[in-house]
Amino acid sequence: MVSSRRQSITLLLLAFCVAVCFLQLRQCCAEKEDGLEFSDHRSFGEEEEEVEDFDDDSYKGYDSEEFDESAFDFSTFGEAVDEKDVVVLGAANFTAFVKANKYVLVEFYAPWCGHCKSLLPEWAKAATILKGEIPLVKVDATRHGDLAREYGVEGYPSLFFFVEGAHRPYTGDRTSGDIVAWVRKKMGPPVEIIKSVSDAEKLLHVDSPLAIAYVEFLEGRHAEEFTAVASEEDGVLFYMTNDDTIALVFGLEKKTPSVVLLKQEDEKVSTFDGTFERKALSNFVSENKIPLVVAFNLETAEWIFQNELIRQVLLLVDPVEYEKIRPAYYEVAKIFRGKILFVLVDLANKEVASPVVDFFMLPADKTSILGFVADEEAHKYLYKGDFSLDSLKNFGDKFLVDDLPLYFKSAPIPEKNDDAVKVVVGHNFDQIVLDDSKDVLLEVYAPWCGHCRALEPVYNELGKVMQNISSIVIAKMDGTQNEHIRVKPEGFPTLLFFPAGKKSENPLSWDAERTVQSFVQLLMKHATIPFTRPEIPERDGGDTDLDSMEGDSEQFDYEKHLGSLPETEISTLSEAELKDEL
Repeated sequence: MVSSRRQSITLLLLAFCVAVCFLQLRQCCAEKEDGLEFSDHRSFGEEEEEVEDFDDDSYKGYDSEEFDESAFDFSTFGEAVDEKDVVVLGAANFTAFVKANKYVLVEFYAPWCGHCKSLLPEWAKAATILKGEIPLVKVDATRHGDLAREYGVEGYPSLFFFVEGAHRPYTGDRTSGDIVAWVRKKMGPPVEIIKSVSDAEKLLHVDSPLAIAYVEFLEGRHAEEFTAVASEEDGVLFYMTNDDTIALVFGLEKKTPSVVLLKQEDEKVSTFDGTFERKALSNFVSENKIPLVVAFNLETAEWIFQNELIRQVLLLVDPVEYEKIRPAYYEVAKIFRGKILFVLVDLANKEVASPVVDFFMLPADKTSILGFVADEEAHKYLYKGDFSLDSLKNFGDKFLVDDLPLYFKSAPIPEKNDDAVKVVVGHNFDQIVLDDSKDVLLEVYAPWCGHCRALEPVYNELGKVMQNISSIVIAKMDGTQNEHIRVKPEGFPTLLFFPAGKKSENPLSWDAERTVQSFVQLLMKHATIPFTRPEIPERDGGDTDLDSMEGDSEQFDYEKHLGSLPETEISTLSEAELKDEL
């Protein structure tokens, strides 16, 4: 194979996990790329820049003079982004600035990167909120390549948290609230004590999820258990009080110890009702800190498909229809909290929805619900019920135990299929490939595959040579748009032979030299129904010889393309055996 299977998702892709989904997302610039090149151009005037007055809250001397704003398309965000509190650094001043500040949060970006553009407004907002606490910095890695390489930048954006010059990766989410919560936790104690009712009331308007503990004593076992959880959990701000009046602000009655988790979501309050010990508290926070229903977008896609909850339900719907479905969808999400991740894909947002619609071959103008298992098998289940709570709950129960018919994606059946090479899609696979009266050779290809394009003229000629032999079918199927339980391509092109009268058996995988003569020879050898060798017309320059491609194909990365089929064993004729037969 030309490339190895990717270890991380993307997109989707699920990938849904697998790419991994939605790995085919446009502007997928945060992926690690082989041979990443950095230019090392200096900013205008950079040689003359001096580092001074780092303690000034405005960080004078580190402004937009180095930043070419024309490189960004701010129209992506609908309005200009105010970056007045973001510090712009380059190779000439980066090291001195980091040394002069105890804490620094840095983004290495590329101006053309879609993920960087999505992060831009969140980064700017977080910089304003955290002004005076920690500077948020950005560095154009395409202009300061040596600096980017020094810190191991391999994709965009790359975020690092510096403490007294030492750096570590930023591991939080990429909303302003998450950035603020993550940074404040790393800079200070994991739990803050709420000192007044006024402070408590301000917390009610914080965007980040909040875990509030009401304990009898600020020191002791209960406080220690809560603090231990706070030290481990990202994406949540932890607060504690032993004051009855302050506790009432959060709806905590005179019962200690007790905990609530607050979110600026439809489900605003979650109340802990377990044993007040570390594991139970940690499970409570982990399960409740995320929204019951996660909106799918460029920023959440990777998180969704890499989530520990590999069973995921996607609702593809437009905003008007969603308002009708929303109560039942949220209620079923509560029922399966911690077991199934519920995702919302807005069909009205074409940029977000199109990769999902295209990958799963779902309608772009109709509400759909799909169950997806983000593992190696990548099973999919299409929901066909109404949108009542009972029907959705029944789907969830069966989804958990795989007691549902598998969904295989398919392009539309072509209106005409009269060419020498027949077009197979998921919906006509049984009719054409599994026709017991025909010996069928099937090529599974990908439109982007160079090997497939190289094979195409030979395969088309083979179809013409064999088209008058009624017992033989030469067929092809786009493996990126169609699936079938009998086919799981590990690379493209994959050539499979389904003999007549033996359709229940595993197909033969052919991996010999790819010339018309070779294909005809093999068909005569393995076809169940004998036929007379057809005449093969000579072409100028002789037959196309793809022998240099023997045994070589472009690997299909399931994680990247967010999909796979159940494992199907395929009988394989070795290259040596096929050559011996020839």
